[in-house]
Amino acid sequence: MKIIVTIKVIPERIKFNKETKRIDRDGVKMIINPTDLIAAEEANKFRNPDDELIGISMGPPSTAEILNSLFKYGFDRVYLLSDIAFAGSDTLATAYILSAGIKKLVPDFDIIFQGDYSVDGATGQIPGELAAFLNIPFLTHVKSVNKKEIIRKTEDKLEYFEYQTPILLSVSDDANYGISPNLFYLKNAESKKTEIVDSKSLNSDISQCGLAGSKTSVLSVIQNEVKISKSLIEENGAEEIAKLLKKVGVI
Repeated sequence: MKIIVTIKVIPERIKFNKETKRIDRDGVKMIINPTDLIAAEEANKFRNPDDELIGISMGPPSTAEILNSLFKYGFDRVYLLSDIAFAGSDTLATAYILSAGIKKLVPDFDIIFQGDYSVDGATGQIPGELAAFLNIPFLTHVKSVNKKEIIRKTEDKLEYFEYQTPILLSVSDDANYGISPNLFYLKNAESKKTEIVDSKSLNSDISQCGLAGSKTSVLSVIQNEVKISKSLIEENGAEEIAKLLKKVGVI
């Protein structure tokens, strides 16, 4: 089987550029979206030894180095879809670009795993949009999957589904603790590199990419700054704590 995990690289600390109305990535440490690592672990548990695990991401070329870390988790191939034409994509345009990448690079895929949402955007829209572009069924909030059935988590119950491939599964953020590096793969991980693929290689429709293909736009951005103050209590601890609790309205 060919198993795809879509991966997003995000800033470790979220900060918005008020002029561009986009997330500011300058000078910020970049990490793999934590919920995608949960999806990757679910894919890893699902795979057989002869199955192929493939990562696909979209972003600037600088994210390739971070994506290289996926090889130590057991990924066989990793692709980065990167082109200036992709800049400014909303969820719909992003889903289109990912679908173009999948159709071109892994047309005979069996199953796609995604995190339920990305920590920086938290829209949860990509799974359904991507499945629509690929014309395949999908399920959200997946708790676990084996070769026979999918277990889906709702607010008050678990649902069980039989399924056929191809299918897209959006994995719940509490499905597992995330994938961990495997000593078996570490030896060969450094010799593998993420392959960067541009829009021409995908034969993608530029009118559906980037700002041109986006159906939504950000009109304004408001970022609340949490102010933290601290004080050291050296004596009369109980009395000082009581004063503090009264001040904040707890007692």
